[in-house]
Amino acid sequence: MRVRRSAALFVCVVVLLGLAAAAAFVFRNRIVERVSLDLADRDVAAAFHKRRLNFVVLGKQEDEGTTDTIILAHADLDRRIATLISIPRDTWVAVPGHGHMKINSAYGVGGAALTARLIGQLTGAHVDATLAIDPQGAKQLVDAMGGLNVDVERNMDYDDNYGDLHIHLKKGEQYLTGGQVVEYMRFRNDAESDFGRMRRQQQILREIVRELGAPQNWLKIPRLLQLVRKDVTTTLNDSQLQALVELYRGVPSDDVRTFTLPGRPDFVGDASVVIVDDRWAKIIGDVVCSQEEPPSDVVLVANASGTSELAKTVVAALRGGGWNVDSSIDEPTKAQSEVDGAGPAAHRLTTAFAGIRHRPGRDTVLRLGMDVLPNP
Repeated sequence: MRVRRSAALFVCVVVLLGLAAAAAFVFRNRIVERVSLDLADRDVAAAFHKRRLNFVVLGKQEDEGTTDTIILAHADLDRRIATLISIPRDTWVAVPGHGHMKINSAYGVGGAALTARLIGQLTGAHVDATLAIDPQGAKQLVDAMGGLNVDVERNMDYDDNYGDLHIHLKKGEQYLTGGQVVEYMRFRNDAESDFGRMRRQQQILREIVRELGAPQNWLKIPRLLQLVRKDVTTTLNDSQLQALVELYRGVPSDDVRTFTLPGRPDFVGDASVVIVDDRWAKIIGDVVCSQEEPPSDVVLVANASGTSELAKTVVAALRGGGWNVDSSIDEPTKAQSEVDGAGPAAHRLTTAFAGIRHRPGRDTVLRLGMDVLPNP
């Protein structure tokens, strides 16, 4: 009996010591993480002197003078959230002194600066910095992380001998090398064309952010930045890049939101283009990319437009801009949109959605009707 009691006591002591050690480990890690965040926050403040930043991120094809990937990224440094807004590469824009062209060709005319200026004109957003990376840089980044776990959505087979692009991927979850990841992001030989490619680009960017946030990759970050730096053309200096990476290290994937600027496919002559809805471009630029702190009162999004995609885009945009969107609901289809409420959020939304009907009320409700659907 005494032996059993001693053995039981020994097991209890071991378990308690194990629990204490685990608690100490978790507590220490939380302290280290908090100190690290405080330092990163201080570094970002010193590097930028502002708390809300807008970047244009480009995937460049230097030899062609074009950009396959065009993203307007908003970083809310206080909330540690990021919003990635994909701009269709075939967006038809007016380029001063050069007439109209697809926005992906603007890089060959005036580099990242011109592309950023066109995006600023399109959305009304102030662009703080640009970052252009070529495929070799993206390939090296993924390879240095040991590959990327990607759920390939379909079999992909495409050969372009002229462009030296050969894509052969099988459907299903698998680890892809850096070269395969670049191929996955560039594929558009299906019915969705550029819109499918933008969705896959968003998918890969979220996976990269998630991987960089994994503890086993934290010590790799300085080396990763060094590795891709020569393949990146940016107006950010090294300390700004490092500060941003450190601040967003380990950020939950739910805090990285992605959506595409609303637009419709069309033709100009024989050229396949995308006509972006100017009204929605300005609304998104206002609610997401404003330098002004958003109102804090709660907003309910009521979707009466008849399409769920519009509501998803609006909710993602508002939350990405730091708005307090508690939830969204579906309502019977209505012809006219409106904003209910008397607080700051209601007034800001009425301004952003120019011409929308405003009704007084206790709670703030943004009701999306058919009149705000992107141009067909």
